[in-house]
Amino acid sequence: MQDSDTQFLNNTELIKFLTIFTQHTIMKTIHLITITILSVLLFSAVSANAQSKKVKTDAEVLFSIAIDCPSCQKKLESQVPYEKGVKDMKIDLENQTIWLLFSSDKTTKETLAKALDKLGYPAKEIVPEAPKK
Repeated sequence: MQDSDTQFLNNTELIKFLTIFTQHTIMKTIHLITITILSVLLFSAVSANAQSKKVKTDAEVLFSIAIDCPSCQKKLESQVPYEKGVKDMKIDLENQTIWLLFSSDKTTKETLAKALDKLGYPAKEIVPEAPKK
């Protein structure tokens, strides 16, 4: 009978151990899930905040340049887009102007004017008139 008592005791201890082990495993799983959810929420909050801080830094400038032939236009079209910060460009042969869209955190109007001058086309900024009230 003593063997069956020992066996019963061992079974009872085994059941207690398994219960405690299972509860411990469940708690670890709950903690892991909670930490994962909090990490995802924190990451998305930081990511959304970083995106909202991005400020548009695009700027435009219109230059008057001495350009009157298609080969000059091709020369500018092949060189100016590679200037740092230039995003778009339009050349008007008839009015002898070049319009540039650029990232103002990467370059300035003055730098672009110097680049045009270096290519052999001195540039003078055309400032639009303020609307009259």
